[in-house]
Amino acid sequence: MNNDEKKLRYLLWLKHGHLKYLYGDDGEMQCHKCLLDFKRDSVQRIEESFDEQALVYLKALAEKLENKDGK
Repeated sequence: MNNDEKKLRYLLWLKHGHLKYLYGDDGEMQCHKCLLDFKRDSVQRIEESFDEQALVYLKALAEKLENKDGK
C-alpha cells in the first residue's frame, strides 16, 4: 500500500460519518458501527458497505416521507 492509498483510507475512515464508533489505537482504522476495517478491507468491500448504508438511509427516508404524506 503506497502513501497516497494510506492517506485516502485514513481520510475515509475519519470522515465517513461514524466518528464516535471509530477505533484507531496502534494504527488501526476500524469502525464499530459499519464493521469496516479501513486498513485491511478491500476498496471494493468499503465501497459496497457505503452503498449498502446509503440504501438503508434512503429506504428509511422514503418510508418517513410516505408516512408523512399518508397522514
